[in-house]
Amino acid sequence: MSKVDLARKMIEGRIAHADYVLEGLPAERQLAQELGLSRATVRIALQDLTRDGTLSRQDNGRLNVVSSGKTQKTIAFAALVRPSLDVEFWRDGVIMALEGRDVVFRSVAFAHWDDAVLADALTKFDGLFIVPPSERIPTRIARKMRTSDCRVVVLDQNESEAGLPSATMFPPSSLTRLFEHFVSLGHERIDCLNTQAPDLEIRERIAAWRSFIHERGIGGQLRTKSEKMPVLSAYDYIRTALEEGRPLASALFCTTGPAAIGALRALHEAGLRVGHDISVAAINSEGLGRFLYPSLTALEAPPRALVLRRSVEWMLGDDDWSGPLHMQPDDAPLFQGESTGPAPAAPLVFAPQGA
Repeated sequence: MSKVDLARKMIEGRIAHADYVLEGLPAERQLAQELGLSRATVRIALQDLTRDGTLSRQDNGRLNVVSSGKTQKTIAFAALVRPSLDVEFWRDGVIMALEGRDVVFRSVAFAHWDDAVLADALTKFDGLFIVPPSERIPTRIARKMRTSDCRVVVLDQNESEAGLPSATMFPPSSLTRLFEHFVSLGHERIDCLNTQAPDLEIRERIAAWRSFIHERGIGGQLRTKSEKMPVLSAYDYIRTALEEGRPLASALFCTTGPAAIGALRALHEAGLRVGHDISVAAINSEGLGRFLYPSLTALEAPPRALVLRRSVEWMLGDDDWSGPLHMQPDDAPLFQGESTGPAPAAPLVFAPQGA
């Protein structure tokens, strides 16, 4: 294969994967650097692609990809520039839900709500799955999403009140079962540890915990810190509490898996036996809970693709959305790990280090 043919094949591959949907083709020099070929080779390949109608040249000299006229749709997955492990699970779920469909799938990263990348995605893709930042979607952005020809589905946050189809994985009934698990083990106090930015989903988890301890007449304290990464914030909070002799409940409910991981380490370093001296459980161990030591009791997300298939049908079809905007599974399984056990016979009392 000649170098020109190689350049053409590489460019055609990028076009097939919708690489140039948002920003268009780069200039010859940049494209040559990206492909690792000479500028002269790339120029000939671009000329060939222009002659056969794959590309067209604008009056300003820039090249555009010519629409093939096919009905193949482009679906994008948008998340923050620095995604979490859970975001990758959402992405994999979207890919699985699209499996067997004649679509082009793209991942895009954005930094904030007014990022030009996000605005372009709403005009150039047929469908957009988006994992939002911790704050609610601004009203003006939600309006753009509702009125755009691009069909938008929000993941991991319920934005149905804003008129946007939304998918979450942990229904209230599953949270109640986690709390009941603590009670069945004899725990009379359940603290709540949160180290995540208080987005809508986190606030709902905290509200569910408050409602449960109120209805059951048991004690508990909200413990929150989100100054650093969730794991580190949880580690610092629990370590400081133990060093200062501040008592913890015998059961610790963590709003996220990362918060639980940080807490487990701090408790271990303090010489406490998790699952014996204190019990720890979380929502969403992000696939890691079973492999920790001790293994982490946690609500685990069902296969996300099952929840997302309805969204895929809507994005690829012509009908308007029908039915409830908020999609979630009927239940989320509770994995009972080694991190939870019977409540200790005596109240937990922690002395400051060095006392």
